[in-house]
Amino acid sequence: MGIEGVNTSSKSGNVDKLLSPPPGFEGCSKSRNVDKLLSPPPGFEGCSKSVNVDKLLSPLPGFEGCSKSGNVDRLLSPPPGFESQTRFVLRKVQEQINGSGTRDADSFQKLVNRRPWIVHDHTTKPEVRPRRLPRVSKKVVLEEAPVFNPTEEEFNDTLSYISSLRDISEPHGICCVVPPPSWDPPCLLGERKTWEGSRFFTQVQIFDGVRTDDPKIKKEPDADSDEDDDTFDKVKFCRTEFGHEYTLETFKNFADSYLERHFRVKEKVLASMYSSPSVDAWPTVADVEKEFRKLLENPLVELGVLYGNNIDTNTFSSGFPLSGTSGSCKYKTSGWNLNNTAKLPASLLSFDDCESVCVPRLSVGMCLSSQLWKSEKERLYSLCYLHTGAPRVWYSVAGCHRHKFKAFMESFIPKMSGEQSKKSYDSVITSTHYDFVMAMSPYALHMEGITVTLCVQNRGQYVILFPGTYYSSVDCGFNCLEIANFATLDWLSHKEVDALQNQEKKRKSLLSYDKLLFGAASEAVRCLKEYSLTKKETADNMRWFNACGKEGMFSNTVKSRVKKEKSRVQFLSGPLKLQRMDERFDDVSKRACCECFVDLYLSAVQCSCSADRYSCLSHMRNLCPCPYNKRSFLYRYTIDELNILVEALEQRKLSSMFKWGNIDGNYCASPAIRSSQQPGGDKGKKTDEVMQDVEAGGKEQMEARGKVRSIIEMMNVKEENDNE
Repeated sequence: MGIEGVNTSSKSGNVDKLLSPPPGFEGCSKSRNVDKLLSPPPGFEGCSKSVNVDKLLSPLPGFEGCSKSGNVDRLLSPPPGFESQTRFVLRKVQEQINGSGTRDADSFQKLVNRRPWIVHDHTTKPEVRPRRLPRVSKKVVLEEAPVFNPTEEEFNDTLSYISSLRDISEPHGICCVVPPPSWDPPCLLGERKTWEGSRFFTQVQIFDGVRTDDPKIKKEPDADSDEDDDTFDKVKFCRTEFGHEYTLETFKNFADSYLERHFRVKEKVLASMYSSPSVDAWPTVADVEKEFRKLLENPLVELGVLYGNNIDTNTFSSGFPLSGTSGSCKYKTSGWNLNNTAKLPASLLSFDDCESVCVPRLSVGMCLSSQLWKSEKERLYSLCYLHTGAPRVWYSVAGCHRHKFKAFMESFIPKMSGEQSKKSYDSVITSTHYDFVMAMSPYALHMEGITVTLCVQNRGQYVILFPGTYYSSVDCGFNCLEIANFATLDWLSHKEVDALQNQEKKRKSLLSYDKLLFGAASEAVRCLKEYSLTKKETADNMRWFNACGKEGMFSNTVKSRVKKEKSRVQFLSGPLKLQRMDERFDDVSKRACCECFVDLYLSAVQCSCSADRYSCLSHMRNLCPCPYNKRSFLYRYTIDELNILVEALEQRKLSSMFKWGNIDGNYCASPAIRSSQQPGGDKGKKTDEVMQDVEAGGKEQMEARGKVRSIIEMMNVKEENDNE
């Protein structure tokens, strides 16, 4: 069918109908209507029609040099905020502009291409490009970290003093501790055997501006900006490569010559030409920081430096004296000796033997060598001591700004799909084995509203990094710095979050949260029992006494973990065989779930089809396709036993403290207890075990023994009555 069948009226009739006046104007003549519509506006009666038309079509003031097509394009562009809403092509307007209709395909396509808001292919989503870093003002000043000068008495108890600084320093993420004048430990790194004989491998850090040849990281120019516009700086990357092997002596010689070549060659030449005074060969901290800022924000040439990072002190050497070396006992046993820090009684790392976090590490740097943004593994505390050499400048973002910092860094990485995006982000920010690392200026972070703290560490000073802190650093010359990790009670909340995130992302943890928690709980029960019997206000007893109780922080943490375990056990599906964990299960220190890699210290599920495959209670269905009657539920403690532990920590019952000592296989108040703790022992052994905890000698100790014996006898009578 065509249009001919729709309208049978003549052409003249159609024209008359189109030219007929609108409703309400039937009395007006056609000629008067046309003349009125074509009449000039008020004030232009004397102008001819052609002049009026030319004036209306003339360009606006200030746009006389623009072409008509450009003016029309500008007038037809969508208003701000509606660019993405326009999804059509104004063909009628195009026909009027070109005067040739849609038959001229080339001119029509040319017109359409000048309108970037028109989406031609609706199946393709617009590419999301990474943001660009704004130019950093040179007037930005960073906030300085707090510096503390402890007295001799305060300096004696290492972790207690660090805990006293937490309220002031944790919002900054970092602080500096200047030891008393009497603290001057010998540096074993300067001994000839270590200085000339011990060797270590280095990394080469190359600052060469923007990298675009990495297949994992694609940086695209902004479509809305001009290529010649330098209002914005692109993100810089630092390339790292494996370097050669050095000793401390050869590395220092290279570092000193490099520093003088880089900073003082030009000044010395000018000084000799103009007979000026000699120039100091060593730059100041401000000079190095200024040069480092140029490398991060606007590198002009490619620059490479060497860096010795994460050197194991077990294979190389520690700067502090060890227990078997000659020297003063004061420095061997002190908690500020980083060989002892991780295993101090107040450190939770004393309940784990993970060498990767318990052994100190050395860092050997040179001028402009840097540690780019990273966070300590497992969100641990970090204690750093500068043995010898030039200062180090630290930049920190506190844990309270951690999420904002990560979101800012992620915004510069293009959105990728699947595993590619995960690998790209890990290689840029968090991985320790990488080829490219994002080099973000701390001043750029400050301009984005992220609080960055600056700290300058000199020789003989300590720097403390708090849990969850992201930090970066730059060395002002050759130096040797030693770093150790530790964990106090307040770290447990950080570790719990880290463990949940690792489980969600299916990453293995270096430390077992449950092993540290329940190991500390056993130690807490031992100290609480000793304090209840002897009233000795030792440092350990008072620390656990203040952390426990019905409203204590530590007892509430254990109670929350027991409640979570109880809820999981109650909803176990299927008839599982119950089996207590034995020594064979503990032969492997880190047994992880086959699905989420969470540590299985407290409980696990195993199937008879595979002896070395385990799962957590949440992923037992993914263990294997076998029926449930072939699976076993492995547990370390029953729920009733864990409830006894909670009662002991809340100090509600003294008997709970003794009961837990017999339940826990790792409970080691003394060697005698360790040898006598066997399942099925009689109640007479309990009395002997408790008596071993009370030190022999003195009238007070004899009275304490009598009190303990009477307490145990009352407990035995009560238990017998309960059983009857």
